[in-house]
Amino acid sequence: MFLQLTLLLFGFLQVRCPASASNQFGFAGHADARVQSQREKVKEMMKFAWNGYAQHAWEHNELNSVLGAPHNGSIMGQHKIGLSIVDSLDTLYIMGLQEEYNRGYQWVRQNFSLDRVDEYLSVSGLNIHFVGGLLSMYAFTGDALFQSKAEYVVKKLLPAITSMDSGIPQAMVNPKRGVAGPRPGAYEAILSEIGSLHLEFSYITEITGHLQYRNYVHQLRDKLENMLKPRSLYPVYLNPRTAAWGPYKMTMGTMGDIFYEYLLKNWLRSGKANKQSRDLYQTAVGRILVYQLGLSSAGLTYLGELANFHVIRRMEHRTCFAGGLFALGASAYFNDSVLAARHLQVGKELAHTCHESYRRTPTGLGPKSFQFDSTPEEDATATGQASDQKAFRLRPEVVETYFILWRLTQDQKYRDWGWEVVEALERHCRTKFGYSGLENVYLQDGAMDGVQPSYFLAETLKYLYLLFSNDTLLPLDKWVFNTGGHPLPIQYVNKMFRSKQNVPEYHLEFP
Repeated sequence: MFLQLTLLLFGFLQVRCPASASNQFGFAGHADARVQSQREKVKEMMKFAWNGYAQHAWEHNELNSVLGAPHNGSIMGQHKIGLSIVDSLDTLYIMGLQEEYNRGYQWVRQNFSLDRVDEYLSVSGLNIHFVGGLLSMYAFTGDALFQSKAEYVVKKLLPAITSMDSGIPQAMVNPKRGVAGPRPGAYEAILSEIGSLHLEFSYITEITGHLQYRNYVHQLRDKLENMLKPRSLYPVYLNPRTAAWGPYKMTMGTMGDIFYEYLLKNWLRSGKANKQSRDLYQTAVGRILVYQLGLSSAGLTYLGELANFHVIRRMEHRTCFAGGLFALGASAYFNDSVLAARHLQVGKELAHTCHESYRRTPTGLGPKSFQFDSTPEEDATATGQASDQKAFRLRPEVVETYFILWRLTQDQKYRDWGWEVVEALERHCRTKFGYSGLENVYLQDGAMDGVQPSYFLAETLKYLYLLFSNDTLLPLDKWVFNTGGHPLPIQYVNKMFRSKQNVPEYHLEFP
């Protein structure tokens, strides 16, 4: 009991003294002065981006960084529910930005609510950004505020999970009315969305003792495992009413990515105890390597899309997370060194391809989508595609892969490539009020989209900061990042709960 009270008191003090975060996480100093200055530069970028949001769009979800005004076209609609605040808290905490963190903390404590939101919002988005962000802060601090707020959001999501006899969640939920709804179209359920609940729902079960949350996602995974799948591949469309697959489109990009990510990461976060997650991951990515992995005539490895089993030689920026995923997933083949080495190599090759998509633009930033085998010169470019495919939306997937591969290989090129991104962001995306995406990465002085998305603070800048930090900061053998960049602790104990207070056994597993 004394230990439990001590842990709770430690969390109480931590959340009110975030300036100690840098010392707590073990990187007060750095042996390499250049890397230290690079990390400090990323910290300055975060402070600048946050201050722009705080001054010009506070409480709103995102910032229009060109106008210095709220951006009301975010995935969370126009309601003032502070998407950028909740998404940014753990990044501010990790960087030791005390004043900024304290303001965000007080807003969450006093103002965060979904009760007045009479609008359908994305179930996946609410879970990834709000539940994930709040749970990370609970894992860091032990502050009961974050646990209660995270469970509050989870309860708002339950109508989408429990409303269909098929067991397939609906895509949207109205928080005020407590009702769920589909997105328009015949196949409203998307693979990436129905696979995006497992990490958060499992962890919140551990810290609250409420088994129904974990049971929901386990039953869903059981259902997907037992469904007949074409060639053992997962199409991205699913009908939530009939649980029937839609058109045969398969991708590790948009609409597919998170499903595969959470198969692996659920196994990792379980302390490598969840055999079902590992087996499903191995089977799924094994088929992807057979059907979707290709080598262009110029020698670039890519992950294509399948349309009725016809390979489309195209990758999205979002697919670039797969470089880090395959590298991280090599550990799933601990009993087969040949397969483990192959998966790590695939991860490295995909990272190289994604770096090429950046290197081949005048801005040094990569397009939303890029193709292969037009001509060798046009490989990994968006040449000839619709203008939207040439856009850069401040997305994190490429730097996420650099971060993971740096941690796993210590190859200096991944830090060098990450620094190229920092310099390009500063040259082309920094505005008077924050950071903005680009409409065309092939134009040196092209138009900006004006949007500073919350994930830029939650993921892009966080991964860049970690890339230039000591490996003792959030080590990969102790933490797993949800798909929104929010770290959750790996479960080391075989007990589900420690006490009535549900303080995790691993609460103090910081370096």
